[in-house]
Amino acid sequence: MKRLVALALSLALASCGGGSGIGPDEIKNQEKRLRDRLPIDWSTYNTGSYEEASDFFSKTMEQADTFEGLDEVRNEVKSEAHNGIAWSYFRLQDLESAWNSFQQATRLDRRNTDAWAGWAGVALASQNYNDAAQFSIQALESDAEYKSALRIDDGARALGHDRVDKRHIRLMLAESYFQLGSYSATERSDPNNAAAQVRLIRRSFDFIDPGQLLAEMSAISTELQLEASGGF
Repeated sequence: MKRLVALALSLALASCGGGSGIGPDEIKNQEKRLRDRLPIDWSTYNTGSYEEASDFFSKTMEQADTFEGLDEVRNEVKSEAHNGIAWSYFRLQDLESAWNSFQQATRLDRRNTDAWAGWAGVALASQNYNDAAQFSIQALESDAEYKSALRIDDGARALGHDRVDKRHIRLMLAESYFQLGSYSATERSDPNNAAAQVRLIRRSFDFIDPGQLLAEMSAISTELQLEASGGF
């Protein structure tokens, strides 16, 4: 008899869903409120108030932990919040904290191109050239036309910041290959060298020697900095 009562209770709980009882409309409203926080967080970042922005992103992450909808949605929002925190730390020159937050952002959402790009910048600044190359490649594979200033989510919410694009990523990749001693490939078409990446930025470039390659990379870096502040 006790077993029958226990079974009946289990079935009753199952028929009720065993959850919070919140309907799909409220879940959608929760998601909207959660995602609506991110443009405000990035707006704070874009004022240059990086410590305040980090606090805003942290609060969004706390709100994401209470979200009662799909794990995929929660992870996307938390990834973007970690990404914002990481960029804030990067701006504050706290490379270790930025590294850890970018790592969390990409773990939660491997499609977060912006986080891969930022992590590549942190790796390069930390002289971790193999990682910088790997993260740069991941960013380009995720979005070959990446532009940080024009980022929007699926709901057309503005998530833009700084003015980093595919040229910055290719320059980071070129600098990483240069530091690793991979200057050029003369016998075959191979993008895994500094000269090939420079050529993808400036098609007229022809490799002569490492000194000339380094000078060209420096010139491109200067041009990008003059074009828009906020690059690497």
